Amino acid sequence: MPNLWPAQVFYDGACPLCRRAAMRYQTHDRRLHLEFVDISQPDFNAAAYGLDSRRVQTVMHVRTADGVIHTELRAFLILWKGLPHTFLNTLIRWTFQIPGVIPLVGPFYRWFARNRYHLTGRCTAEGCPTR
Repeated sequence: MPNLWPAQVFYDGACPLCRRAAMRYQTHDRRLHLEFVDISQPDFNAAAYGLDSRRVQTVMHVRTADGVIHTELRAFLILWKGLPHTFLNTLIRWTFQIPGVIPLVGPFYRWFARNRYHLTGRCTAEGCPTR
């Protein structure tokens, strides 16, 4: 069995929805399985974590204690595994482990990740943040 904990969760603190979700997850992480790293901070260095600086800005990343990096919806699966087993958490985890669900839902997640600044009102007349 791989060693997952503690896992580092890389989130975009410049995205209001992402920031609120990370804060909610932190509140529920009673076992302290998760370490949250805000990639929007000026001193964030992707290479120091073994991450690609461009890709970490585009999709969710989680690095488990064994050094494995999980991205997109698989990163969320690791995140949810680190949280207490509530009915909703268990249902979501179970659903995403059904064969074919991740490839089916993946395009919607990638669309959201690409458009998160537009969807959360972070774009101005000058454009969107260059993250």
